[in-house]
Amino acid sequence: MSHSLLGHSASTHRAGGSVFVALVALLVLLVVGLMNLRNAALYASESFHQTQVLWVVIGLVLAATVALMDLRMFERLTPVFYWGGVILLLAVLLVGREVNNARRWIAVGGIAFQPSEFIKPALVLMLARFFHSERSPERYTLRTLLRPMGLVALPAGLILVEPDLGTTLVVMAVGFSVMFFEGVRLRSFLILVGTILLLLPIAWRLDLIQPYQKERVRVWLAMKTPQPEGRKKLDKGMQPEQALWAVGSGRITGKGGLQGVQSRLKVLPEMHTDFILATFAEERGFVGCVFLFLLYGVLFAALLTVAVRARERFGVLVSVGAVAIVFWQMVFNAGMVLGLFPVVGLTMPFLSYGGSATISSLFAVGLALNAGLHRGQV
Repeated sequence: MSHSLLGHSASTHRAGGSVFVALVALLVLLVVGLMNLRNAALYASESFHQTQVLWVVIGLVLAATVALMDLRMFERLTPVFYWGGVILLLAVLLVGREVNNARRWIAVGGIAFQPSEFIKPALVLMLARFFHSERSPERYTLRTLLRPMGLVALPAGLILVEPDLGTTLVVMAVGFSVMFFEGVRLRSFLILVGTILLLLPIAWRLDLIQPYQKERVRVWLAMKTPQPEGRKKLDKGMQPEQALWAVGSGRITGKGGLQGVQSRLKVLPEMHTDFILATFAEERGFVGCVFLFLLYGVLFAALLTVAVRARERFGVLVSVGAVAIVFWQMVFNAGMVLGLFPVVGLTMPFLSYGGSATISSLFAVGLALNAGLHRGQV
């Protein structure tokens, strides 16, 4: 009996330590993000960083509330969250606000929000609920994965139609992360990946991928060639090249706060949203970027440590999926800014300006922390 109590106490203590580390890493990331966003706002002669403080406070309050609530309530309300999110995605296509030939926003009482951001944690809850109730003693085959794949495909398809390729990729990556963690046969996984790769040229030919998105891919490919035709293509799409110039000009230690040339001349595109990392790299350099990615790494490691110590499978899967939301968005954004991926229009978690994205990411962190505080018991 005493050994059991000691073991439980030690496990709880370790989980509590991981929660503390995650909170510290998160708070430091948020402070760094707000400071960097302030500089971006000054470059643009704007004050959007002040609004971002409000979104961060709201997001932190929501994350704390989610982390302290009984996870069983989320398990019961999961269908409401998921299908409510799908209905909102349909509403976006019908009555959403159109900006730059895309419908991604719904305005309610003068406040616009992006439903595609909130479907991500709802999808994680839905997949966790499915695998928790349909637990298989063996690895899943493609046939047994048809239903969870449908749960992923429905919101992904609606978001792609908006169009929003970046968020579509994140939704798919999050869904596959949860499924892969739960256990998928290697043969089934390879068939699934191969099928997706075969569908890409079909989507291209059928114009499911929008003309401006195709142009971004062509510009990205042009960046890889020194040929004259490649340079002409770059002249039509300077966003990724300007971002690379900003990142490279930061060198080892950066130019310092408010000393960024690309940012000050306002040639760096979307420097407060999609390309906020380029602004940061120009000012803080390689050393600052290493520090930044170490913070993300510490946050992910601490949250995953919390996840594996949850008592129930539902809590484990919710935590893993929540971490995947922030992880994949960070990976895709960084790859986009560094020229590793085409520009897909994604923000950097906790750094970029945006209310929906910030609140959604902090909601996901709250879900992940819930397993550490309650040990994921359902």
